Amino acid sequence: MKLAENSKFDIDSFYLELQKQFPRSEMKEKAVWAKILTLPEYKIFNIFNDENKICGYFTFLELPDKTILIDYFAIFKEFHSLGYGSKAFEYLKSLNKYAGCYLEVEKENPKDINTFRRINFYKKLGAKLLDINYIYPNVDGGLPMDLYFMPFKQNYLPDKNKSLANIKFAFHKMHFDILKIAEIFSKISGQ
Repeated sequence: MKLAENSKFDIDSFYLELQKQFPRSEMKEKAVWAKILTLPEYKIFNIFNDENKICGYFTFLELPDKTILIDYFAIFKEFHSLGYGSKAFEYLKSLNKYAGCYLEVEKENPKDINTFRRINFYKKLGAKLLDINYIYPNVDGGLPMDLYFMPFKQNYLPDKNKSLANIKFAFHKMHFDILKIAEIFSKISGQ
């Protein structure tokens, strides 16, 4: 298994793949993607299996404090339960470039067993639920989610002020198209 930064990016193919993996409420418009992809701090990594076939991807934003916000992470369905997700996170940790990552995670939903599976997956990898009333910005006004932090360096956990500064930075970079972004951030920060 390996990860490789995707430098030859085909936005049309990738956007189609995102639509297969994520609900509309978590999707950015294609035009927004075109702008985000010009950011030097936005990265896309393909995840390859042992036969050198792409089996998933990470997209993330590098934050000023040497952490990252995972924007999208997916292992393709035919590769589920083969350990590629865990190995991909272990690889990110082994880079020794980042102190950890933020994860926007759907809240537990008794009608969707996959919400429990995802949360348990992240917790097994060491992710901690942050005490932040998180809202994912979208065109519908925002989607309540949980925000987790997975330390890559032992015992590192950003305090609430650092996390809020990182959220504000990420919103400015990735959600510039959302008209009520300041209002959403205000709800999160309590200010």
